Amino acid sequence: MHSTRSASVVLLALAACAEPQGQGSAPAATSAAPVVAPPKPEPSAAAAVQAPDDLDVAAVKKALKCLPDAKSGPCTVLAAFATCSPWSASVPSGDGRWIGNGHVVEGGKTLEEITIVRARRVPMNEVGPGQLPVRIGIADIAKEEGQAHDQADKLIRALARGDVAARSNMALEHVKKRETWPESFAMKTAGGQIYAASQGGGFICQGPRQQLFLVRRAATRGSPGDGLYAELWPVTW
Repeated sequence: MHSTRSASVVLLALAACAEPQGQGSAPAATSAAPVVAPPKPEPSAAAAVQAPDDLDVAAVKKALKCLPDAKSGPCTVLAAFATCSPWSASVPSGDGRWIGNGHVVEGGKTLEEITIVRARRVPMNEVGPGQLPVRIGIADIAKEEGQAHDQADKLIRALARGDVAARSNMALEHVKKRETWPESFAMKTAGGQIYAASQGGGFICQGPRQQLFLVRRAATRGSPGDGLYAELWPVTW
């Protein structure tokens, strides 16, 4: 009698354990926290700036129909670009100035001018990513400047010979004391030339006698060769 009753109790207990849980006792669902990918590091502004290409000398020579043995004019400036050296655009005084003969090509015609250039050192906090700490100014001495224009050729010839220019030369005085310049920022090109963001873009390299060669494309070009071509000699360094 007692064994039968004990067996019944065991069976009832086993049945209770086997019953499914009710709706109210459903196990709580577990929620996993969303996986957030770490932010990708942004490239520095300086690394994102690509150096400008060098002046395409061959293309400009073709546009100007330059002869291989050109002795004057814009084609001689272009010929110099084939062998000139990179220019650092850095001057010991922080304010370097140059003067030379410029050739302005426009609409198939070439006009002569007195070209002057300035390189002025500026603090690093005044330049943008990829830019050099220098401002490049490119201008000319107009005929309206009177004696400064008239005496410029004499000054250029003296500097080209390596002579000391006469202190009474009005062109020398003009270049040294000029305060207003149309300045632009500068960068190194892929090949080491200086690129100045002036008009359609200017390119500068250095010659074997510390002169500079400048090619500046016109802001609006009716022909691919339109622009300024100049050889310049240092006045102050």
